[in-house]
Amino acid sequence: MSDLFGPVSRLLEAEVRDWVTKHNLVFWLDTGSHYVDLVNQLRALRKQGELKYDIYTFNGSFLEMLFELEEVMGGVDATRAVIHLPGFNEELVKATPLLELYKAGARYRKALETLVRDAAAGKVRPDQIDEFLQRGNLSLAGADMWLHDLQSTGAEGLASQLRNVSLNELVDDLLLNRSLAQRIATIDLRAGTISDGDPRAIRDRIVSLTGMPESWFDVSLQNSFSSGAEPTSVEAVAYAICSWAACVSYVHDLLVPPLSPLLEPVPRLPQLVRDTCHELVVHLQNGNERQRSFYRQMALETELRLTDDVGQIAATDLGRFDTFYFEEETILKASLQALQDRRWDAAQDWASRRSDPNSFWLVDDALRRNVWQLVAGAARLGVAIQTAGPALKATDSVANAAQEYVQLGAKVDQAQRHLEQDRQKLLRSQMPEFEQVRSVLDQMQIVWRDWANSWGQGFNAVCKTHGFLPDSSLQQRTLFDETVKPLTAGDGITAYFVVDALRYEMGQELLESIGDTAKTDVKLDWRLAELPTVTEVGMNVLAPVAKGSKLQPEISNGRIAGFSTGEFRVHDPDTRRRAVHDRAGGRTCPRIELEEVLRLEAITLRRKIAGARLVMVHSREIDNSGEAGFGPSVFETVLKDLRSAWHLLREAGVRHFVFTADHGFLLVDENSHTAQSYGRKIDPHRRYVIADRAANHSGEVRVALRDLGYDCDDLHLMFPESVAVFDTGKQRKGFAHGGNSFQERVIPVLKISHRVAVGGNSTVYNLSAARKPAVAGMHCLAVRVAHASGSLDFASIFELDLALRVLDSPDVRVELCEIRGGARLSSGTVIATVGEEFELFFRLAGGTDSRVSVELYHPSREASVEPCALKERFDVVRRIAIATSTRTDETPSQSEVWLADLPGAEIQRVFRHLAQHGTVTETEVAEMLGSTREFRKFSRQFEQHAARAPFTIRIDSVSGVKRYVREGATL
Repeated sequence: MSDLFGPVSRLLEAEVRDWVTKHNLVFWLDTGSHYVDLVNQLRALRKQGELKYDIYTFNGSFLEMLFELEEVMGGVDATRAVIHLPGFNEELVKATPLLELYKAGARYRKALETLVRDAAAGKVRPDQIDEFLQRGNLSLAGADMWLHDLQSTGAEGLASQLRNVSLNELVDDLLLNRSLAQRIATIDLRAGTISDGDPRAIRDRIVSLTGMPESWFDVSLQNSFSSGAEPTSVEAVAYAICSWAACVSYVHDLLVPPLSPLLEPVPRLPQLVRDTCHELVVHLQNGNERQRSFYRQMALETELRLTDDVGQIAATDLGRFDTFYFEEETILKASLQALQDRRWDAAQDWASRRSDPNSFWLVDDALRRNVWQLVAGAARLGVAIQTAGPALKATDSVANAAQEYVQLGAKVDQAQRHLEQDRQKLLRSQMPEFEQVRSVLDQMQIVWRDWANSWGQGFNAVCKTHGFLPDSSLQQRTLFDETVKPLTAGDGITAYFVVDALRYEMGQELLESIGDTAKTDVKLDWRLAELPTVTEVGMNVLAPVAKGSKLQPEISNGRIAGFSTGEFRVHDPDTRRRAVHDRAGGRTCPRIELEEVLRLEAITLRRKIAGARLVMVHSREIDNSGEAGFGPSVFETVLKDLRSAWHLLREAGVRHFVFTADHGFLLVDENSHTAQSYGRKIDPHRRYVIADRAANHSGEVRVALRDLGYDCDDLHLMFPESVAVFDTGKQRKGFAHGGNSFQERVIPVLKISHRVAVGGNSTVYNLSAARKPAVAGMHCLAVRVAHASGSLDFASIFELDLALRVLDSPDVRVELCEIRGGARLSSGTVIATVGEEFELFFRLAGGTDSRVSVELYHPSREASVEPCALKERFDVVRRIAIATSTRTDETPSQSEVWLADLPGAEIQRVFRHLAQHGTVTETEVAEMLGSTREFRKFSRQFEQHAARAPFTIRIDSVSGVKRYVREGATL
């Protein structure tokens, strides 16, 4: 049927057909009556059965038309129909009897000039289109004849080939030097040298496809790549095409008219041409290394011609696609300014556009990606604070105040913790806009502190009015009897996780990481920790130590050291286990450290918990790392380990789980001067004071221990009413607890009950990893998880959790920074898609400069995955000395286990010598290896060998003698 129409009519009929297919009923408003003849042709085709929709036209009588449309108006089933109204527009149709039907349909209209431009786009030059439209007496038949004649003009050779090539195909051919490129390379396309024939045809085809002014083409050929491409080279032609296409794509996405006069023709280009240019830009940005490299250089060069736009166009005027680098820079600066101006929503919107790590200007710039991650985190915190509100609203009861925190405030603290974690991992002086980024992060600490102070003061005011001790069902002291003990009376073993300093928001994150599990009941509740919110109170109260509703504390030197049950004193892990066992019953009641659960083999773990009704799992990692000053780098790891322990214990036969905490914590700005004085600096603890006299001080709140249900002498607790800490004269570490803030008192109670025993997964997976060059101070691994050959795949897993650990130095911490490709980071765990490769970026931090081995492994052991240890060693960044380290040796390592990774006894001898003595000459190496041939082989493979040593080696020359030197060795 398309052969019956000219090229312009053909496009129009295709559009009308598409509209009626989508909308069923279409009103075609033909204000200029340009399309009457075409409509009559279509009606004739419908009568012949060659048109798939009905078409009606107004011939002067509405009555006649209404009779014709009876089937359309009264039918039950939707009828595909086009109603053509020549001479009508939107206003005129309102005065017709067709108005009701018109409202039920879709309106279609197309100006003839627009139709001509769309039909000719990409086929003829823009100046030829303009010349035709300026003739006047425009008609559809005349447009069909004009475009048909231009397309039918005889074309031979290269010109004929070009007509069948898309813009993407043409540019690819030029960049890869294929057949068309080889022919074009023999032709001089500069304006002063062109003539009829192939040169003219090439220029015409390029201009037709892109709408490029010939002046742009000529200047681009002359100026292509300051690096020195010849004006007549195919790369220069590709540059001319792509630079204009980039400009069209930029304007196409712009929300305002461009400022540069060079871009003035772009808005008038037909939509098809604009789409074609944008598709070329997307094609190159997502292409191979050659295409991406070419695009990057071309775009940076082209920016230099757009001086009116660069630095002048506002970020709010830019669209969602970054054609040029200056767009990325403009939006980043605007986002940082928005954060400083506290316009959180604007910053979050811009950051969300950069969430795709494959964004062209970010994919090869890890430091810039890090900046955007920090911007996103800061914006997330700002939005959370904005949503929560500046002050506590629920002031009628302690329970309602805490519930408001659970619903709104916990999201703020989670965002603040995530931001501090990212700050420690990602903030580097080499990153773009470093000073402003750091300033924004410092400001966010102040913003959070102001919010936390306000909510903290509000909560303390509620407690002063309604009491610091909530109803029994919300007290920490009743948690065991009301939540844990009932589970032990049912089927299966119960695991009772007591996690030091697990905040409520961390319990939420743990719940999210566990996700939906079949035939499992999951519930997250909250309670209020006992005061003061310290380990020696909360941990001991989590054992059943209350007598009725009272607690009998043992107080010494201003501290609560434990509690009396009437039979014995509960003050440490062993006495807590005894109290729990007495109440829960069972043949045994094992207490296991979290680290031990992760370390034990499955069969050993089953044996350890056999015969128990209840298992206590104790974790101190959050509190220990926080008190040591490096908490944010460990928090994610602990959440990952808790999830892994849940899965391992479930596999070992545990049916019920309760996760809870002794208290939470505050992450306070250790650099701000917010410490609050209280008497002598040796009197207070960081967040509380126990005093024997009641005294009310400004900025403090006081509660009698007896009012907290403590059976003791007349003693009193004092706290800062805000989130400030007392000045103790000691170094501040940014981590504090003991007071009466939401962050310290609201603890999670996460209960998980599996209705059926779990079954194992027999599928075997292979885990492979290869070292890649470091990026922006981050180590990089290319990782892939795949089904093992021959493995039975009855219950295949789509995703597996992975983690990275250091093999030979427990003092070194792994900081997972970023993932690119077929995986994602979730609560410090790598969630890898089976069968897809991804890049894992990480840092290693420890108390000393060293080089260590690392291993990827599957922590939850849901499936059979063999760990993958890297043979190369990785540099450790010295951050903070870790108290658990006791090594004092001066050599990099007294253990020689790492030597086994080196091939051959001779090479091992060389590296052993370096480890012990610090240096070895080239001559000595040759002697150790036994021959000059072996030495030459060693030299070629030196970098590969050196990567497996736990120290860095440099090569230098002294008095003409070449030698290998261990970094840090005393020479």
